[in-house]
Amino acid sequence: MLRQLTSWLVNSSVYPAIDPTSSFANRPLASKSFLITGASRGIGRTFAIFYARAGASLTLIARSAVGLEETKAEILRQAPDAKVVTFALDVRSAQEAERAVKGAVEAFGRLDGVVANAASLTPFTQSKDAFASDYLVC
Repeated sequence: MLRQLTSWLVNSSVYPAIDPTSSFANRPLASKSFLITGASRGIGRTFAIFYARAGASLTLIARSAVGLEETKAEILRQAPDAKVVTFALDVRSAQEAERAVKGAVEAFGRLDGVVANAASLTPFTQSKDAFASDYLVC
């Protein structure tokens, strides 16, 4: 099974419909600002790199300041003109999350989208300082 998976990964092609190369060249996100949580590693880091290469201004959030700086360094290596601000914080705190959103708007004048990718390998708990009813819109 592992041999088949390795073979598939090595021999896989990127289909034109999903190839991001044209987005990197055309920079369709050049006038957009995104906030990405969980940006210090994994898929959050990958989102950040791809969005930056497509021209987006980025606000990156994670609990690990070291991981955020590594992500920012990799973004600037691949997209030297990228605009990136970072916030090392825990988005389970509504106050900290609000500070990051305000920082994004302050840095870039707007916030066009959010990639909510933060995760924790602990049992699910309620927000540190808010109730679920604070987020429900009916």
